[in-house]
Amino acid sequence: MAGFRQKKISLGQTLPDKLRKARLEKEISLEEAQEATKIQAKYLEILEGGDYQSLPGEIYAKAWIKIYAKFLDLEIGELLNDYKLEKIVNDRVSKMDKPAQLKKPSRFNVLGPRILKVFGISIVVLFLLGYLGWEVKNIIAAPPITIYEPPNNFKTSESRVLIKGQTEVEVQLTINNEIVLPDENGNFSQEINLVNGLNNLEISAKKKHSKTKNLELIILREDLE
Repeated sequence: MAGFRQKKISLGQTLPDKLRKARLEKEISLEEAQEATKIQAKYLEILEGGDYQSLPGEIYAKAWIKIYAKFLDLEIGELLNDYKLEKIVNDRVSKMDKPAQLKKPSRFNVLGPRILKVFGISIVVLFLLGYLGWEVKNIIAAPPITIYEPPNNFKTSESRVLIKGQTEVEVQLTINNEIVLPDENGNFSQEINLVNGLNNLEISAKKKHSKTKNLELIILREDLE
């Protein structure tokens, strides 16, 4: 990209318009941009769509805008100002679009003996059905994953990070598609190599007949050089 000059942005365009237009003019696909910037294509698409509420946090939004602007040879300061103004407008519009919830007045009904009897039988039937449903759900439900450290959106300057957490026993656990073996209590720890910038770690857990539980852990490695 060293052969490109920093491009002046025309007025009247939104931040998403500027990013998308600059990328298309350079004939770069989202996948190629992902490879060059190490930002997932889905987040680049969100930036180009202006759906800022779908981003994991403002610190990452600003970091991605800086990286993406530099990659596209755009003025970083101007894009950050655009983001700040557009996010304020989007937040206000989002609040205005939410309808006010009206509270329903509470009503107390006087129940007769016959209605109480039917109500009691219904409660017993519902309890039994609920118990059976709970048993089935317990078999097919995705196993829980608890990450003790590091916290999500963690920032570090180290090249490696130790992931510690807990899940259920007899669970097939993977971190970025690498198998991790929990101990007899479901505890696990795994050291992961980090690249400079944002690291998106995919953590998955699955039992024999269960659904798969997926977690995303975002870690920002800062280059101190």
